[in-house]
Amino acid sequence: MLRGVTPERAREATDGPDGWSVVAVVCHLRDYEEIFHERATLMLAQDRPPLPAPNQDALARERDYASADLGAAVAAFRANRRRFLDLLAGVTDEQWGRRGVHPRQGELALVDLATRVPLHDVNHIEQIVRALGEAG
Repeated sequence: MLRGVTPERAREATDGPDGWSVVAVVCHLRDYEEIFHERATLMLAQDRPPLPAPNQDALARERDYASADLGAAVAAFRANRRRFLDLLAGVTDEQWGRRGVHPRQGELALVDLATRVPLHDVNHIEQIVRALGEAG
């Protein structure tokens, strides 16, 4: 989907006047892979730990999504996803029920977290498609 998207277009194409650029969305996906991994690791190691829920807009500013390199962000997303999948590959049947507490979503099991990740992907893939469609 991103093949052939120039760095300029990745920075300029947004899903609306106040929307995120394509590169910002990819950076968000990259960073949330780290967050998903951290949440899962906490859930596996502790009983009902509080789960991190960073402010995504603050994270975008702190990590300077606006000037990020699209290719590097995609590569980091893929590496982060592989690391997360490797962690989940070792989860036992019993561990899927381990729980954590998200400040906005409440208590959730590891299986819930794992199920929400692809839904998060779909949401942001749709956002990228909208951005590229509107920019095209």
